[in-house]
Amino acid sequence: MNKVKFGARCLLGVSAMAMIVAAVPAAAQGAPVDAAEQEEGEPSAEAIIVTGRKMLDSGASSASKMDIPVLETPFSVNAYNDNFLDAIETQNVSDLYRYMTGIQRAGNTGYDISFRGFKTGGTDRNAILTDGLPGLSVRIGSPPTIGVERVELVKGGTSVLYGQAQPGGFINIITKKPEFKPGYQVDLKGIAGAGKYDRALGGTISVDLTGPLDSADRFAFRMIGEIGRIDGFRDFSNEKPVYFAPSLAWKLGDRTKVTVQGEYRRVKVHYDTYLVAPNRDVSLIADITTAYQEPEDVITERGLIGSVFFEHEFSSDINFRLGYRYVDQDSAQTSFDVLGFRDTANTIVTRRARGQDNERTYSFVDANLTAKLDTFGIQHTLLVGFTGGQETTSLNRTQFYNCSGAACNSLDVSVYNPVHGVVPRPSAFPLFNPGQMSNLTWRYTVQNSLGFYASDFIEFSDMFKAMVGVRYADERQSIEDLRLTTFVPVKKKDTRVLPMAGLIFQPKETISIYSSYSTSFVPVAATAQDNFGNNPFSPTTANSIEAGIKAELFDRKVTVTSAVFDIKKKNTLNTFNCLTQAQLIAAGIAIPPGATIASGTCSNQLGGERSKGFEIEFNGTPLPGWSLTGGYAFTNAKVTSSNIAVQNGARLTNSPRNSFNLWSRYDFESGPLENLGFGLGLAYVGNRAGLLPTQANDPRPGGGTMPLGSYFTVDLGIYYEPIENLNITLKATNLLDERYIENSGFAAELQTNPGTPRQLTATVRYKF
Repeated sequence: MNKVKFGARCLLGVSAMAMIVAAVPAAAQGAPVDAAEQEEGEPSAEAIIVTGRKMLDSGASSASKMDIPVLETPFSVNAYNDNFLDAIETQNVSDLYRYMTGIQRAGNTGYDISFRGFKTGGTDRNAILTDGLPGLSVRIGSPPTIGVERVELVKGGTSVLYGQAQPGGFINIITKKPEFKPGYQVDLKGIAGAGKYDRALGGTISVDLTGPLDSADRFAFRMIGEIGRIDGFRDFSNEKPVYFAPSLAWKLGDRTKVTVQGEYRRVKVHYDTYLVAPNRDVSLIADITTAYQEPEDVITERGLIGSVFFEHEFSSDINFRLGYRYVDQDSAQTSFDVLGFRDTANTIVTRRARGQDNERTYSFVDANLTAKLDTFGIQHTLLVGFTGGQETTSLNRTQFYNCSGAACNSLDVSVYNPVHGVVPRPSAFPLFNPGQMSNLTWRYTVQNSLGFYASDFIEFSDMFKAMVGVRYADERQSIEDLRLTTFVPVKKKDTRVLPMAGLIFQPKETISIYSSYSTSFVPVAATAQDNFGNNPFSPTTANSIEAGIKAELFDRKVTVTSAVFDIKKKNTLNTFNCLTQAQLIAAGIAIPPGATIASGTCSNQLGGERSKGFEIEFNGTPLPGWSLTGGYAFTNAKVTSSNIAVQNGARLTNSPRNSFNLWSRYDFESGPLENLGFGLGLAYVGNRAGLLPTQANDPRPGGGTMPLGSYFTVDLGIYYEPIENLNITLKATNLLDERYIENSGFAAELQTNPGTPRQLTATVRYKF
């Protein structure tokens, strides 16, 4: 009930603000601006001239919450549009990351991303936003691209505008909205493996319908849906996605618009913890198809979302926006987890019988007012806003039976030749080990967030500009256990004042030189525990310094951005499987008298981390019919201080020092090959560390850091339009069939994620 009351207070408060705004007399309004008369989704004449078939847009409001061009934004920001989505032609948003500079996938959930060397995770709700608000419909996998209009990538500290966030950056998915011009699209997609793993993998059917509902163009609708079945390359892998997203737009007048969106998503997948790396050596992993779960092990996730967006223009200079998003998410699994290795040779994997029911809700609102002012010839674009919301998490372990004793081997499987179907289902085993009911937790967490922010984009002249901002953040958390009476509830409160500033020098209209300072702030989750079951952790904070040059060259056909950055992070957490008493002693960690050694997932708070680097990105249409985008990133991300001495100077996990990407597409516009196009994608990811070291003089590879080798992938696309509005795309992913480890999950050597081998995708898209 508390979460309902909190969400209601936030919504009522901002709704009152909206009503006050709407009550301003119409006489105070100036002439309608051009943007108000422009149809939804219809580019302006200037955009057509400048961008053509560019894969990135010239504007990305996520970095400032203002309509400011990328060239005048003192941060690294990119807006990947539908040209990019059509060229890459993939099922999920996360498959686009390899062609975005400075970020990598870092796990198997939608929140596991590495930005400029800093990894986000399941508790970082602002790692990936939707229309500027947190809360994905499901956590496993990634949002489907069928509902995406564009993807905006912002790098650097962003807490001033968005609240708690990791310092490397975030992704903001801009969803498709109703349009007042009719448009209908049907997609048929088929996927198949190739080479060694040659087999049909299934496909999807998608629809996207939009248009007006009345002759006066006051109401418009959009309905997006997708169903299918996709079998992955790994043993027992399968996914049955269901996605449905209806929306309605209502023009209350020339200046006022309301959009209501819904989303239902259901994903049922085979539960998979992926590969184990014996002795922390990835050269010893089994074949990439090997699964250590049973065929019947599944996880089912369901998400329901309701969103409301309100926009009112007082005049061409004053605009009010309100957004509210509510997410109701639940998941259930019955499965066998990989627990560890039975023998010192690491050839036998022991497992845990596991049952888990999780429920999460997100209820967040953001309201802001933008005003353009002139003070003594200096132009200001002022933004003031409020964010508020609540996130609740119910993590219910319905079974947690560790079959790890010396005489208990009924759940063991071989690393290289696991035999399945010989053990009963988890329900045949006890709910917990004797004397260990404390492992059967049911943790309920509530996080309340309030924030007030303001920023000002100042134009001193055509050549000199600046942006300053500040946020007051109030974050409160509480955690209790709904099953264990011995658990002592925890409450945490953190407040911060977060500044931001940037300077821009434009010697020419098409060139800008910028520098910026930004901050970030992430309260440590109340669920976090150290190796002794305590939560003594302070909030994680960071500051980022960045400088760069942005240029639009060759009559604005090509855009180039280069940036150097230095990010310092304090009070960081490292997550790992809780160490045993022997491991604690080997790592040199003192065990307090009478302390209880925790089990499951533990954390330690590192003194600090630092990421320094350089990035260069390009995007453009150098010749008619030719579009390309790409970039190179050098990232030096390390631990700067740690309470585990051997970790000082160690590289951060899943962070390549060097990475490169390129996607090039050429479409023949005349001649015998007219309506035929070709795409080529190249992606290189350098060597990475799979985990941080845990003990000195570790004889294992990389000193126990489980080095993940570099890899290079090639994708190929063929595009053909046999008749108007009918598009056929054939894509080969990982054409050279490179074998590689994409990332290591939170369980490190027990959860290494293999890259997808060669795969073929055929898409038929008809628009009418």
